[in-house]
Amino acid sequence: MFKNRENLNPVSIRISNDTNGMDLTNSERQTLLEFFPEGLIAIDLETTGLSPLVDRIIEIAAYKITSTETTLFTTLINPEIPIPPHTTAIHNITDDMVKDSPKLIQVLEEFKSFLGELPIVAHNAKFDLGFIVMGLQREKIKLSSALIYCSCKLARITHKEVVNHKLGTLVLELGIPLLNHHRALDDAYASLKIFIKGLERLAPEKKQQELKAHGYLFSLGQFDELKNGELPAHLDELNKLVKEAAVIEIQYTGGNHKNKFRPVKLTSLLNTPDGNILYARCLWSDMYKSFKLNKITALRHPEASKIQEWLLKEQTKKTQS
Repeated sequence: MFKNRENLNPVSIRISNDTNGMDLTNSERQTLLEFFPEGLIAIDLETTGLSPLVDRIIEIAAYKITSTETTLFTTLINPEIPIPPHTTAIHNITDDMVKDSPKLIQVLEEFKSFLGELPIVAHNAKFDLGFIVMGLQREKIKLSSALIYCSCKLARITHKEVVNHKLGTLVLELGIPLLNHHRALDDAYASLKIFIKGLERLAPEKKQQELKAHGYLFSLGQFDELKNGELPAHLDELNKLVKEAAVIEIQYTGGNHKNKFRPVKLTSLLNTPDGNILYARCLWSDMYKSFKLNKITALRHPEASKIQEWLLKEQTKKTQS
């Protein structure tokens, strides 16, 4: 049965026990409940862009497993801003599809109620939770204390043999069905299956320790005291550059290359328990990393020839692997 929120389009928010073929095997369910006896929720979002500081959610979905049932939550959301054509090309969600959908404020309370206090998992969870936390904070809705896990982070440890740990790559390598990549419910289900594959590979004698070390990110309760502060003056340009997924160099006071300029391909600006961060792919290590904004002392634009050189090396490395 679908559950509808009062005063909303009857098909806008759907909460259902009908999995429509997206089921776990008995073995997968048993593995999951061994680690999470009360249950677990996998979530995924589609958005207008990559930065929760400037972009908006256009679809939310969640796949909830408990000891007694499976429940799905899904809705499109009217972002109240135009959806850029380049993002529509990824998820195929158009302005026309969301124009009569509820706004985020109308969805958040229902979604928060659906989540309860159960642990949450997502693929690249910092991205999804960055948007959700930002939305809750903007609307002054108190966060739960749910624990957050990342299927991508865990897969980097448990499936090191895979060429990269993007969701699309992992589902192919692990034989997980994914009919509609970049639609929230399908991706939430895929991230849950990937997470379970990772759980299955943890050492039996220290599985909880390994899960905490390699799959756990943070608790939502850690965000309660965070402020959404504006970008430092010397980083004002980041908003625009993130939207362009630009390649730039940043001078960073932490890490192995302290105070050196390093090339990065920008992904998003996120709000985390460690403060606002820049999430980007380091072109030296070819790894996604989180850079605290208060530790980025400068940025600069490399010459086009240098950008091409870095991207070519990156492509060559992927081809060889």
